[in-house]
Amino acid sequence: MGKCLKSNKQKGNDGFVLPYVLVVVFILALTSTIAVRSLNTSGRIITELNDDVLAEHRLVSAEAETLYVYLTSAPVKGGMDTSHTVWDGSDIIDGFDVSRLPVGALWAANGGKRTAQYPSGNVRVIYRDATGLIKLNSNSQDVLTELLLGFGLKTIDAKTATAKLGDYTDDNNRRRFRGAERASYRLKRLPPPSNAHLRTHEELYRILSWDDLITPQIYDRLRRYTTLTTSSTYYRTKFLSSEVVEILGLDEQDIAPLGLARRNVDIIDSITSTLETPTKLGRFIFSTQKKTGQTIIRAVELERSPSAADRPFKRHVVFEEIKNVGDSNSNERIEGEVSPPVFTTAYSLLQ
Repeated sequence: MGKCLKSNKQKGNDGFVLPYVLVVVFILALTSTIAVRSLNTSGRIITELNDDVLAEHRLVSAEAETLYVYLTSAPVKGGMDTSHTVWDGSDIIDGFDVSRLPVGALWAANGGKRTAQYPSGNVRVIYRDATGLIKLNSNSQDVLTELLLGFGLKTIDAKTATAKLGDYTDDNNRRRFRGAERASYRLKRLPPPSNAHLRTHEELYRILSWDDLITPQIYDRLRRYTTLTTSSTYYRTKFLSSEVVEILGLDEQDIAPLGLARRNVDIIDSITSTLETPTKLGRFIFSTQKKTGQTIIRAVELERSPSAADRPFKRHVVFEEIKNVGDSNSNERIEGEVSPPVFTTAYSLLQ
């Protein structure tokens, strides 16, 4: 009898051990899976952080090189002479004969492209003189209306957006036709207009009705082809982008449409519009691609101040954005396109 009881007890213990072992194995497997997943996530985060650090290092280095080249180069017909060629008074009279320059020495101010190369990747740099950008903080409403029409807005919407921008930035409370002053903003329970120049492009969305009229695509093109600078109010058609030239109905031989489209055109504007020498203010767009395929784009405006020894330049960040894979990106490198390096020496240009 006792032997029978002992045998039954042993069988009961055997039935308990197997499920227990399975539970332990399941817990260990689950823990291992979670640990492996956490390690993978941590490794991915570290890789992405390292990629961000390397991309930022490339952008900062490229901007430093660009700034040095911009400050030490001479403005000549069509762009900046990066070869340190010696110019004299007779060269000023004939408008700087750029045919004297080595190949690749001229950095064109109408969207000229250069590349800064680093072990971790490359940075593409596009240079455009500020006189080749449409001024948002000016009274050239007709030009801005034409630009918005070219971007796809209807005539009424383009004129409405331009009028509201004018009322937002002017220093009075007189409402324009299709415009909006403080009473209109108060009726919509919105912050009143600043009655001052725009300081950032993001401020455009504070203007009444602009968030309804301006799509993200139009906003992106506005940032690229307009400037908020108040240092100059004129244009140099040589430096306008081909898209803007087409929208405004301009060509290299005939600049009359631009003058007719603007009001209060004075003799200085008419003269400077035909000049081909860049000014002291330039827009530089830097772009670099991360390992994830994303592209970081940073637009900076640099203004040279040769007469100010304590502050030889001014820097203003226009915008910064990240483009995902598949997004439209005008800074993408075209297959087969060759861009000279940002930083060059006179010896390398002669090779």
